[in-house]
Amino acid sequence: MGAWNITASPELISAMVKMSADSGSNFSANTTAGFNSDYAKILQQQISQLENDSTTQNQDVGSVEESNSISAVETIKRFKPDGTIMLTTYEDGKITEQIKIKPHLVPVPDYDAPLTPEGKIDVKYVPHFNLMDLLML
Repeated sequence: MGAWNITASPELISAMVKMSADSGSNFSANTTAGFNSDYAKILQQQISQLENDSTTQNQDVGSVEESNSISAVETIKRFKPDGTIMLTTYEDGKITEQIKIKPHLVPVPDYDAPLTPEGKIDVKYVPHFNLMDLLML
């Protein structure tokens, strides 16, 4: 006879064990006279596995409560008026890292400004970012 696939939920198995223990009947996996012995062995394995799982879960809950210090990490991007991009990383409300990315400045003629004393058009510097640099942020 091959192995049986018992897909009963752990809650159902534990409820059966508790109900049989409360009623005082002789029904258990070890003393099943009217049932197949293979079924009794599989049921006993399922019950012991459930009991082992519940003890490990109780231990895991205790360890999770001790290591419940999950830190919140937040990254904020700020675009400054001069074109600088400032990346600030906060961890639990404190600054852990601050990066300033300065743009490449490109000279552009400024037609709104008055002419220079020599009679030429004034030049202003405009921030210019490479598209790949912006995608990497």
